[in-house]
Amino acid sequence: MDFKNSHLVYKSSNCDYDIHKSLILKSNVIKTDGGATLEVSYVVEKEKKLTVRHIQLPGDLKKCLEVQSRIPGITHKRFLVFINPRSGRKRAVKIYEKRVRPIFDLCGIQTEEFGMYKSRKKFEFDVFSYVTEKTNDFLSKYVHKLCISVTSRANEVRDLLMNIDLVSFDGVIAVGGDGIYNEVVSGMADRELRDNGCDPDDPESRLLKLRLPIGIIPAGSGNYTAWYLNGTKCPQTATLRIVLGQSISTNIASLHQGNKCSGYSGLILGFGLFGDVMKDCERYRWMGTSRFKVVPVGSVLNRRPVNVCISYIPTETKTFQTRDMFVDNKPDFLRLISMPVENSKSFREKFKKRTLSTSDILEEPSEWKTAEERVVYAIDTYPIVMKPKGVKMSPHFGGDSLELLITGKCKLGDHFRQLKAVDDGKSNCYDFDFVRKINVQRYRVRVLKNNNEDFYINCDGEVIRLEHSEFDVRLHKNVVELYGKPR
Repeated sequence: MDFKNSHLVYKSSNCDYDIHKSLILKSNVIKTDGGATLEVSYVVEKEKKLTVRHIQLPGDLKKCLEVQSRIPGITHKRFLVFINPRSGRKRAVKIYEKRVRPIFDLCGIQTEEFGMYKSRKKFEFDVFSYVTEKTNDFLSKYVHKLCISVTSRANEVRDLLMNIDLVSFDGVIAVGGDGIYNEVVSGMADRELRDNGCDPDDPESRLLKLRLPIGIIPAGSGNYTAWYLNGTKCPQTATLRIVLGQSISTNIASLHQGNKCSGYSGLILGFGLFGDVMKDCERYRWMGTSRFKVVPVGSVLNRRPVNVCISYIPTETKTFQTRDMFVDNKPDFLRLISMPVENSKSFREKFKKRTLSTSDILEEPSEWKTAEERVVYAIDTYPIVMKPKGVKMSPHFGGDSLELLITGKCKLGDHFRQLKAVDDGKSNCYDFDFVRKINVQRYRVRVLKNNNEDFYINCDGEVIRLEHSEFDVRLHKNVVELYGKPR
């Protein structure tokens, strides 16, 4: 038994072990009558899934202690954990208790308490306040040493993250579906902007990288973000990626309407058909997860065209820099500004009378382009870009652009075939005449001739009603660090 070249090596007549240090979770020396045993817990990967294994390596006490002293193990971290008990089949709390918490306990992860979370068979949690004082001695015998919140209402996570002291934490973990991840991202983004003196409701506010990485434990209906990250929807695999500290940078998109931030998207931002699909699915929540297989068919059959004006800034646009921005010298932080879409004389006169600010001169009006499409069925954006890899699509994180996908006029049968190709993940799913793909940094959509219809936006599985005739979407590149290892 020895530890050399970053590997724990053990050879005997019965078995051989060769474990890299990056996969070792914990080591412990146990004294025995005949000497000692080095007990090691480590991670094994098989078919994209990670599992924990434990081995006991016999030897003399001196040798075991000497080898253990050179095994790094896992650095203790402190996580802030949010659990959505309504996710999927309402099994998020159970998944956390059975599949996640034992791994955290094994690795000695500790934090302050947030409310009361008792590690017994049943979960008891007070969601009405943020407890800053230390838990008393009696409760400390039962309270799990993670800062945990079991949410009780929509947007609660976002609200809590605006006030919690984040200094003592190493990361934020979302247990649930894509919706709880969206809430964490939204809360962290708004917090980052506020703490840097920026207004989250200002579409020109620049978003810096979030101060804490985010981990996703899949326990929802879709779990697509976790699947893209790890190639599996296994909660244990996601937990071990978090513990091992494996991460990747990813993009998000901000959504503004009526001079107010409506949210942020890390997975999908869909207007038109996919907005209607998600709205229809909300009406049939009683069906459980099966509604996502049944309801969309009816939504497509009842698809409705939308008259729109789409303007965008293509990725190849060169931005105009002011002197103070050369100090930063970071292209990710460049701010973009547009001339208004309206063509009315009164609006142009009003714009001329405005006092010019720094953001007003960052970009030439000619850099905005207008899409030819006027009647569309869908306008979609995916911050995690899907690109062809063989015959299938593969997720790519942290790209230079948002992919603006515009689905124009088409026959119902052709639309069904295209959507089926998307659902199957085929590499040619966007190779249809009526689907246009544009790489953009930002875009605006203005609904024309509304006729008092209601329209909806699908933001990572959450339904946002269009409150104004125009909405603005903007790329924020590599601002989120996600725990995971893409396939």
